[in-house]
Amino acid sequence: MCIQMLHHIWRGVKTMQTFFIVLEAIIILVLLYHIIRDGLHKKELMKQAELIKKRRMDLDDVEVDSTRRDSMAALAGALNVIKNNMLTFLESTKSNVVILSDSIDVLSNGADLNREGSQRISESLGSVVEKVEEQLELVKSCLDLIEDNTGKLTEIDASVKEIGDLLSKSVESCKDGVGNMEKYEQRMTTVSENLDMSEKILEEFSDKINEINEIGAFIVSISESLKMLALNASIEAARVGAAGSGFAVVAKEMGVMSAKTQEGIGTINDILDNIIESSDQVAQCIQNSVETFDEGRTEFESVSGSFRIIDQQAGVINGKMQSILTEIDEITHNSVVTKNRAEQAYYTSEEITSGTQEISQVSEQTSEVSQNIIENAGNLNLMLNGLEQLLRQFTTAVEPVKKKAPRKLKIGVLCIDDNDFWHGVRRGAIYAKKELEAHGAIVRSAFFPAWAIMAQEMPGLMDRMVKEDFDGYVLPGFLVGTIEEQILEVLSKGKKVFLLNNDVTDKSRRQAVFQPDVSDAATLAAKIMLNAMGKKGDLVVLQGSREVSANCVRVDSFLDVVETHKKVNIDIVNSELYEEDNYRQMMEYLKEHPNVKGIYVTTGTPGAVARAVEDSKSSAKLVVFDHTQEIFRFIKKGIIVAAIGQDPFGQGHDPVVWMYNSIVTGEPLPTEYMKCRSNIVDKTNVDNLLEV
Repeated sequence: MCIQMLHHIWRGVKTMQTFFIVLEAIIILVLLYHIIRDGLHKKELMKQAELIKKRRMDLDDVEVDSTRRDSMAALAGALNVIKNNMLTFLESTKSNVVILSDSIDVLSNGADLNREGSQRISESLGSVVEKVEEQLELVKSCLDLIEDNTGKLTEIDASVKEIGDLLSKSVESCKDGVGNMEKYEQRMTTVSENLDMSEKILEEFSDKINEINEIGAFIVSISESLKMLALNASIEAARVGAAGSGFAVVAKEMGVMSAKTQEGIGTINDILDNIIESSDQVAQCIQNSVETFDEGRTEFESVSGSFRIIDQQAGVINGKMQSILTEIDEITHNSVVTKNRAEQAYYTSEEITSGTQEISQVSEQTSEVSQNIIENAGNLNLMLNGLEQLLRQFTTAVEPVKKKAPRKLKIGVLCIDDNDFWHGVRRGAIYAKKELEAHGAIVRSAFFPAWAIMAQEMPGLMDRMVKEDFDGYVLPGFLVGTIEEQILEVLSKGKKVFLLNNDVTDKSRRQAVFQPDVSDAATLAAKIMLNAMGKKGDLVVLQGSREVSANCVRVDSFLDVVETHKKVNIDIVNSELYEEDNYRQMMEYLKEHPNVKGIYVTTGTPGAVARAVEDSKSSAKLVVFDHTQEIFRFIKKGIIVAAIGQDPFGQGHDPVVWMYNSIVTGEPLPTEYMKCRSNIVDKTNVDNLLEV
């Protein structure tokens, strides 16, 4: 029993020994792991520190494990902050050097122009005085002429007024004459109508006389019949004898009566013939009067029309005379004003003459000030040279080769400039332009403030550069499609095309691309996001245009890491919107999905997404790209976990200088995929980057 108990105890002891041995081995292995890891980390830190010591600033950040709180992590974070602060300072200083240099050039040129202008003013003052004296004489003679003209205008004005009065009276007289002529015309019309009526009455009277003639003819016929009857009666009375004597007496009397009747009828006919003849004469006179009256009325109408025309013309003349009177009044007024102004000009000329001496003194003082400005500009230029020498001690980017170019090279830089990232790209390109101008190269840059302006102006600008035979072009990859024809043309001529920020699908459209390691940056973003989410929960990926290769890599590399964690629910949302639209889109999405824990922003405006998270009171954490003060403020608030930098200054600077070096030396680039440095800003180093 005791032996068995001892045996069991011994076995337990051996088991415990084995356990402790295994535990000790595990502890030793863990210690060795930490020692080795810390040693490697320390070695990396020492290497980074050594490079910074040598003033090399074109370095990536040392990766910091956010879960660690030891001295190595703190040292790594501090080293990153020192390097980033120094880079920020140097890049800002380079931008200020460009601005200061341009300002010095403008100041120096302005001072030279001022000095030359002052000298010319001093030289010209003598001739100015002579000209002013001549001007005084001319003004004085003009005053005399104006005064003489004013008197003559006054006389003309009076004469025209008299003519106007006479014309007014003539117009009134014409109007009265026209009225009287119209009345006379009415009376003549009445006379004409009466004459016409008289003519008609005479015609009727003539008709009545003709009727009387017819009656007389009838009576003559009856008388002839009586005469024949008396003759027959006489014959019959003679044949019957005494019995017919009484009848013979009657026949005789009938013959006598017939003779007297014929005699009376003859007399009446004579009278009627006279009346008819007189009536014909009267009718002819009346006809002549009517014709004469018609002719007179026609002539009268012509005279009346002439009077009317005279009346109208007199009215027009009167109106024009009134206009002339008004214009003469204005001329007289203007003459007075001109005279007054001429007097003022005369006095001004006298003041100019007296003021030329003061101008001469001021000109001399301006010349002295200009000389002082030139001297100060020279001192500023010396200070600028010293500042540039100081900057050259730090390596922040590739530098131009010292080999002389075979000819004057021309490089074109085309880029968008609509947010803080592209502002940094523009500053880098401008600094490269300044560096290369010192080497005799021409760098023509165009930064478009908006997409609409770029789409409108860039093709034409590219056409002009092609005609001027530029040696190379630098532009973002997403702009290649807008100038595809020009890109193909310049490549066919053996010119260089370097891309920045993102690549194109067809690699034959360029020789090289300058961008951060997009895949590594996306992998790093995934690791940071998983730590922030606790490796579980709902995650939103804001995806930009798939036509941009950088967007594709950022999404695909990120998902390769995140999708291995089955507890993470991923929702991909297309986001190619402007800032306010981005904000509204995210506000609506968070309202519909209140449990979102993480948001990965690959493109667009991360500040707008962060504002939406803040305003919606969401607890979602963001991982974004780019460094701006707005992003830094959201990092400070804890809304953005980390922002991965893309070295915008280097992306604008390096491809321009590398292109120059490649053309001058004839050597190819180290690789067609030129990587820019990357760095991370999170809560461990954001305080040192926030502007106060």
